Formats: sequence, C-alpha cells, structure tokens
Amino acid sequence: MIPSLRRTLVTLVVPLLIAACAAPATADTAGDALALLGDEYVARWLERAPHEATSLGVHTNDDLVLPVTRTTLAEDLVWLRSFRVRLASLPGAEPTPERAIERALLAGRVERQLIDLEVIRPFERDPSAYLPLIVGSVESVLERPIASSCQRLRLAAGRLSRVPEVLRAARINLVDPPKELIAIALDRYAGALRFYREAVPSLASGCRDTHTQADLAQADTTAVRAVEEFLKYLREDLMPTAHGTLAIGAEGCRRLLRVELLEDGGGDAAVETAAAIDSLSARALRLVEERRAALDALAPGGARAALDALAVDRPDALGLVSYVEQRLAEVGSFLHGHEIVTPPEREVLAVREARPFRSPLTLTGLDAAGVRELRATEAWLEVTPPDSAWDEGRRQVHLAHFDRQNSALSAMHEGLPGRYLRGIALRSIELRGRSARLRQALQGAWPAEDWGEYCEQMMVDEGYGAEDPGYRLAAAARALRFAGLSYAALAIHTGAISTDEAQRMLEERCLLDPDEAARETRRAAADPAVMGYTPGARRLLELRDEARRALGPRFQIKVFNDAVLRYGASPVGLVRAGVRRELGVGDEDPPVGAKP
Repeated sequence: MIPSLRRTLVTLVVPLLIAACAAPATADTAGDALALLGDEYVARWLERAPHEATSLGVHTNDDLVLPVTRTTLAEDLVWLRSFRVRLASLPGAEPTPERAIERALLAGRVERQLIDLEVIRPFERDPSAYLPLIVGSVESVLERPIASSCQRLRLAAGRLSRVPEVLRAARINLVDPPKELIAIALDRYAGALRFYREAVPSLASGCRDTHTQADLAQADTTAVRAVEEFLKYLREDLMPTAHGTLAIGAEGCRRLLRVELLEDGGGDAAVETAAAIDSLSARALRLVEERRAALDALAPGGARAALDALAVDRPDALGLVSYVEQRLAEVGSFLHGHEIVTPPEREVLAVREARPFRSPLTLTGLDAAGVRELRATEAWLEVTPPDSAWDEGRRQVHLAHFDRQNSALSAMHEGLPGRYLRGIALRSIELRGRSARLRQALQGAWPAEDWGEYCEQMMVDEGYGAEDPGYRLAAAARALRFAGLSYAALAIHTGAISTDEAQRMLEERCLLDPDEAARETRRAAADPAVMGYTPGARRLLELRDEARRALGPRFQIKVFNDAVLRYGASPVGLVRAGVRRELGVGDEDPPVGAKP
C-alpha cells in the first residue's frame, strides 16, 4: 500500500523478481498454479507500493510515490479477498516442504494485509501511516548509492513533489483517529520536518549540478509546507474532536497473533493461538511476573539498585555513536571466535543516530538493505540520542539506557547475530527459479524481531560476558521489558487496560523509567503486532532446547542457528516446522542429507 517505484537507471539490472512477476502467464508455466498466483501477487504488491519496492531492492519506479485513497483501499480489499479465495482453492497438499512454505508465506502475507484493511485500518486511524510514503520513500533513494548522486536527487525530488498530494488524500482518509495515535504522529511529523530541513540537504551534497540542486530544493520546500499544514491540521482540527477507539478488539488481536506466528500446523502451538483471548492475556501477564521474579533472583539486594549500578559505564551524548560502535565490534569479535553462527563474509553495518521521524518509538533500530538489493547493501544500527531540549538530569537518564551491557545486547538484537545477519542470510539464499524468489520476497515482509530477542538470550547462554554478571542481569531486565511490551500491546488493543495503565505497569512491574515506559507504551499503541514478538522469541528458545535434548551430544548451536537463518524472516511457526524436519527433531522425518 506504499508507492510504486519508477526506476529509469540503466546502470542497475532490474531484479529477476520483477521480470518474472510482471510477465504474463505462458504455456510452459500454465500448470503451476501456485507459482502463477505468487507472480501475480508480487507484481501487484510492488506496482501499488513503490516505496516498498525500493526498500525491497527493486528499482523500476524510484521516482514515484502513489497516494493512498479511499478508492485504492477499497480496490485492495476486494482484490485481496478474491485472491485469498483463489489461493485456498488450490489442491491441499504440496509436493515438497519448500512449496508448502511458499504457500503458507503467501497465505500469511495476504491475511496480514487483510487484517490491516479490515481491522487495524492504519490509513484511516493512524496519521503516522503516511510517513513511509512521504519520508521513508525519500530517504531510501537518497541514502543508498543505487545510482549517481545527481540521479538520486532527481528521484528524491520526484517523490518530494508528491507529498502534498499524499497528505491531501490523508486528510480525506482519516476518520476520527484515536487521540493516542494523533499525539504520536505530532512528534513523528515534527521529526519529518527536521529530516527535510537537515538530512535532505546533507544527503544531497554530493551532486554538483546546480539545476538538479535547485529542483530538489524547490521540491523540498513544497514538502515542508505540506507537512507544516498537515501538522496544523492534526493539532487544531483532528486532535480537539478525536474520540476514536485505540483498541482493535479481542478478535482482531487473536487474528493478528495467529498470522504473526503462523502456528496452525498442529500441536500445542496451534491450540495456543486459537485459545480465548483472555487466556492469551493471562499467559502474557504471567510471563511478565515470571521474568520479574527471575530478575529479582539475580539481584537479592534489589533489582533497581543493581541496574542503576550498571549505568555507571555509559557514553556521553557526543560519544553515543562511537560507544555503541565499540560494543558492536566486541560482539563481532566474540562471534568470529566462537562456533555460534556462520558470520557474514562481508559486513557493511555502521552505527548512526536515528532519523528523527523514527526516534519517538525506539531506542535502537535497524535500517538495512532489502532482500533484492544487489548493490547498495549498506546498513545502519540506529541509536536515539537524548533530546537537546531536555535538562541534564533527563539526558543522563536517557544515556543510562546505553550502558555497556545494554549497548552490547542491542548490538546483538539489531546487528550481529540478530536482525542484520538474518537479512543477509535471506539475501544470500540460493535462488533456483521463481518459487525461491517468491519465498525470498515474502520472507522479507516479516521484521524478525523474534530472532533479535532470541539472539540476546542465546548469546548470553553461550558465554558472552561470562566474566561479568552484569550481562545476565541486563539480559534479564531486557527480557522483562520485552514481555511487558508484548503484554501492554495485547492488553491495550483488547481494551483491557488504558495506555496510562500500561505505562504504570511498565514502570512498576518492569522497572522502566517514565521516559522509557512512555516510549514503550507509544510503541505498543502504534503497532499492535509487537504483541507477537516475545511469543515468537520464546518459541525459538524452546525449539533450541528441544533440539538440544533430542540430539544430545550431537547438538551444535551453530548448526541450529544456521538452520533457523535459512528460513530468513519467516514467522516462527514455519521456522519451527522446517528446523525440526531439517535437524531430525520430533516427529518430522529429516530430509536426505540433513545435518546432525
């Protein structure tokens, strides 16, 4: 649902994915109904969401951004419902596990988009839903060397010039959004203005052509004015009259959890996601209590005091990026010296401050190349600096979140061996025909946050920081925070608690300071899908332990982790079935040649 990209550059080869997907069905493929449906789906997805195509690494329409209108939303809903019926009508059994995964991924992706259109309705309820179109789409063509500097400026100017049209459509689409989402959007659009005013000129400095620079400046000015007017509209028109409900409802949450985990293959996991939502909420709250007890057990003198003691070793504001870079390097050295996972042949991960339109929701994040990107593979681990408007006390509290242990764990989560490595593994999949390309594109649609969470605990279990008990303490505190965030998202969106109650729970039970609790509450409110991240991470840890018990002395953590990575960013239900089959764990028969 985000813009279609128009790429006119001849210096890059258009990925085979588009060639396969855009081509009409021919006689030699007519019998492969699943492959044809996959081709049709991806072609339409990238045509109607150009900025997503750019992010994926498909550069056919990089100068375009398409407004989302009520008409396009209605068309998408009709088409996806019809497509779901056609996909479900295919014969049930697939000939190979790979084809079964392909079909499950395709069905899951369609269901996830339908949940957006039918339940979450971000383009009607959340003003921030338009930021990927008006900011992310510009950032993606400016910051990566997908073309010459001046050509990238021309692409960015094309997208900036369409910002007023996108925001005009947004005014029509937004129908009584919740106050909480408007408040978040106000901060994020203020960050978008900073991006236009500060980052765009900086990213444009490599082009010496005065006409191109002038065109970009004019388009940038147009975008700034449009965002200023939209901010005024949010503040003065929408906010005073907003009474929309934030919760998506119990059934919406249950439906979302099922598709985020894709655990309908049978067994206890399928029973769990089909359970009544109050049972899921109770289980999520119980996990918060279990993790709080585990944290308290590590700090008999008081968890809060013990965590405060860790914050002594932390960066100053000017040294935040370099401090986290050092922790990332230490994590990389540990990985290269231990048999934990196959490291990438080439790393292009750097650390930088988070873009201002992203920072209101996260302390750390990852901006990485898409799975089809062939050339511009740079990636950034982003860290949110303290706000310059804060007093010194508040700034120090913020920087305390980047103490040595937390910075290292964040590097594991977002970088190595976390989400960054999982993206590399997905890009490195050996492509054999259209089916593999389809799986690659669909797997890239999941954020792999569960893998990031898993990596933090796994690395500590494998001996990272073994000489310093602070690492296990920090890992336990972060695990508690993740469980609190997951419960908060579920409870907020079922309507069980308010955002104020969620923030108090995060402060009192999860020991977050007020700023961090407010940030996590905003994240839970803005993205209900975070309710599934911690359950996914738990499944991976349980799968690891199951494999260790089943294989005994033959178990190798590197073999296990590499097997998980071969499934890219698939939902944990598919990963679990595939890894159990590959390693010969449980009831699944291992394929010929499976590694022990």
